[in-house]
Amino acid sequence: MSFKKILAPLTGGRRDATVLASAFAAGRPFNAHVIALFVRPDPSDALPYFGEGVSGAVVQEIIEASRAAADKAAEEARAALKAAAGLAQATITERPASSGALSCSYREVQGNFADRVAEAGKLADLVVFGPLQEGDRAGLTDAFEAALIETGRPVLLTAQVPPRNFARKIAIGWDAGQAAARAVTAALPYLATAEAIEILNIRRAPLEPASLDEVNEYLALHGLIATERMVDSGAKSVGEALLDAAASGGAGLLVMGGYGHSRLRELVIGGVTRHVVSHADLPVLLVH
Repeated sequence: MSFKKILAPLTGGRRDATVLASAFAAGRPFNAHVIALFVRPDPSDALPYFGEGVSGAVVQEIIEASRAAADKAAEEARAALKAAAGLAQATITERPASSGALSCSYREVQGNFADRVAEAGKLADLVVFGPLQEGDRAGLTDAFEAALIETGRPVLLTAQVPPRNFARKIAIGWDAGQAAARAVTAALPYLATAEAIEILNIRRAPLEPASLDEVNEYLALHGLIATERMVDSGAKSVGEALLDAAASGGAGLLVMGGYGHSRLRELVIGGVTRHVVSHADLPVLLVH
């Protein structure tokens, strides 16, 4: 079991370098193929928002400006891939192929960013996003949520600076929930090659901490031994305590379930996923 096809959505912006560096780091242990996906927006999608009184000349101007902006962004995305592939010593190919070495290709599609990323992610082993922050433009957040919730695939949320110790020590955020269990099973390729695994069990009064028996048993059946750490969240939120514990333990990857509750509930009352997504300073592998 390994990650062979990794999807890296690009926007033509500054984050592309981080996304690609992390995608190559994630794919290196498996000689994976990284697909750099650039989604070209359809200029006609914006026209209904300008009303019926807009002249044909203005419409054409809007379309041409949108195309020019997309052309420039696509050029930047290609340049970012070329630079990142050079640093990673990855071969650039026209189409994905199993070559026994780290490789990549550029793919361009048109449409809604979130929709096309989710569509492409369904047959990827891993989808990689750059760091997300509160206040980011909606398209990025929408695409991340679509990839996490609609594809059924693991999503890697990267740090601003990809760590050199990526996945050497892995922290597992365990709450005995279905999403956390899926995350552990999805992360097996990394867990199998990790130098150390630590299960973080966050205690928040008055709730009882989740039992670690089942997850330890599962890992042991795969020949993996993990240490355990009970973390009292105190005045911190669970998400904050989880990130702090993973960082203090020297983890190069945090594995956890994403949106264990509904998105609506997390939006209304807050949640672990929302905090981790907007505050993580280490790579996080999430599965819904």
